[in-house]
Amino acid sequence: MARRWTQEQKDRQSALIRSWKPWTRSTGPRTTQGKAQSSKNRQKTLEKAQREVADARKALTEAQARLGKLGAKPRVDLMTAVALTTDF
Repeated sequence: MARRWTQEQKDRQSALIRSWKPWTRSTGPRTTQGKAQSSKNRQKTLEKAQREVADARKALTEAQARLGKLGAKPRVDLMTAVALTTDF
């Protein structure tokens, strides 16, 4: 279960992190192999997100087809709503 932070705890942790400044010691990948692996991370994340969107669209299409078979009409065009939220 995720920790539930109060606003005071968030503020205190934020101040502590700003005092530590861990980003000043962060070097990122140093080896050629590490740099190559790191460069693939964004692509893998993007591909996963695209698969999830495709799966969601497929599920929506199937849901609309089932509604059509039942003679019901959706209140909104779900595919249009999904198409408007593809900001990658």
